[in-house]
Amino acid sequence: EVISASKFFEVFPGKKKTAAVVDLGLYIDSLYDLNLSKLTFKARGWLWYNWGKTPMIEGKVNPGQIGRFDLNFLDEIDVNQEISSQQPVTERRKSGEVSYWNETSFDAKLAAPSINLRNYPFDSQELSILVTNPVLLAGDLIYKVQQFRLPPRVFNISGYRLEGISYADEIRVYTSNFYNSSSVSWRNDTAATQSQATFKVFISRNPLTSLLEFVMPLAIVSFLAVSVVRLDLRYWEVKLTAPPAAILSLIFLQNTYQQELPRVSYMTCMDLMFLIGYLVCLLSFADGLLSCLFTD
Repeated sequence: EVISASKFFEVFPGKKKTAAVVDLGLYIDSLYDLNLSKLTFKARGWLWYNWGKTPMIEGKVNPGQIGRFDLNFLDEIDVNQEISSQQPVTERRKSGEVSYWNETSFDAKLAAPSINLRNYPFDSQELSILVTNPVLLAGDLIYKVQQFRLPPRVFNISGYRLEGISYADEIRVYTSNFYNSSSVSWRNDTAATQSQATFKVFISRNPLTSLLEFVMPLAIVSFLAVSVVRLDLRYWEVKLTAPPAAILSLIFLQNTYQQELPRVSYMTCMDLMFLIGYLVCLLSFADGLLSCLFTD
């Protein structure tokens, strides 16, 4: 479960006062390799972070732990994450307060479970980069997002265009304690909670590209099947062979398109278009067959 940070701290204002606040920013250097069949994408970039109060880990101060992040990795093995400096940069403000600054680079394959293909190939998607700390809970550390940058020139997902970006401060709630999950709730402070910085990227397909790449081949094959309906019976061989040939072409097209997609439990827009194409071809074949059987 994920809730907004403001909602959480309305219930637990004391945790906001005791936790270390880390200002966080994300710069994407490259967003690429969206794989719809595996529900993944790849991202490369930098996380910068600035803090004044260093949280305690097992009673000890460990500034380096702040630079270790958990993202929505698909596989921990396929992750490259490096802290720029083992010792953070120290900055002293005019007020006398001391703050620290550092940055971490990453290059990883990230999970995209929220992908919805009901409108495919005219779909719009939401890709999320979720940042949490692998050790510290919400009572120890709070992420406060200050910046999110994704220059359009580094957006390299083929077939899609960048529509916009957003970010939010959230709290991730772990509602299972491996004993009795029914009694675990963030409201009574029995569930473990972590601060989560959420960065979202909104993308969509170009309608014209989808028409040319997906709809036109299907429409042409269906039109060839329909075009033989008005032929004279002298061309009975064409009337009986063209629709089955069109059906085989549709099967080939459908198998080709589905190689890029995961198996889903619902009908997509592409499935509906193929269903109409199959019906058109079957009706054309039935017309030709009945014309040959019942016409002298």
